[in-house]
Amino acid sequence: MMKKVLFLLILPALLISSCGTTGQVGASPGAMMAGAAIGGNVGGAIGGIVGSNSGRWNGGWRGSSIGSLVGTIAGAAIGGAASAAVAQKQQEAYEQQMNNQQRMEYSYNQNQSYVNEIPAYNPLNNLIIENLRFIDDNRNKIINPDESSKIIFEIYNDGENAVYDIIPEVQDLSNNKAISISPSVMIEKIEPGQGFRYTATLYAGKKLKDGTITIRVMITNQAGEVGDWQEFSLQAQKN
Repeated sequence: MMKKVLFLLILPALLISSCGTTGQVGASPGAMMAGAAIGGNVGGAIGGIVGSNSGRWNGGWRGSSIGSLVGTIAGAAIGGAASAAVAQKQQEAYEQQMNNQQRMEYSYNQNQSYVNEIPAYNPLNNLIIENLRFIDDNRNKIINPDESSKIIFEIYNDGENAVYDIIPEVQDLSNNKAISISPSVMIEKIEPGQGFRYTATLYAGKKLKDGTITIRVMITNQAGEVGDWQEFSLQAQKN
């Protein structure tokens, strides 16, 4: 019986020393308490049986007490070690998840940067200006005072899709105060492979002086974007 008692006393010391090397990092107090409770009950039962078989009148009580002590310590150590292993696995899984998330964010940022470098599609790029003409009243191709002239050009859709809400504009880049141009009229739609002829009226006032008038025709939209454009110059001459 003495050998059995000695063995039971040595066993917890061995268990404690073996578990102490891990430091119980991440061990759950709940798991240690649960292990201690289970170990104490099992150890008490086994110790009681061993003590009763010793033949002493108080052998069962002493065996149960010693078994409970040994079981409690061993159960706590085993429960703590088990919870530490679970915590370690959870930590590794969390770190792996964070690494995956960081890689996904990096990949997204790289792809987003690449997408931002691609210019946005502009439907106006499919429209081209063709057959630009200037026709004045006396057909001398010179702007004279009190004369009306026409600026005619065609807008052709060279793309595969219809383009909507096109605004042709005619501007006097010389900002001559004696020159006035009719306001722009919006074109609702130009189908692919089709064109639209646009005519603007230019009027020269009586106070027109000699000089050079620079005219620009261009295609715009309601967002203020500019597509194709052309420029030409005309001579302004007093009578």
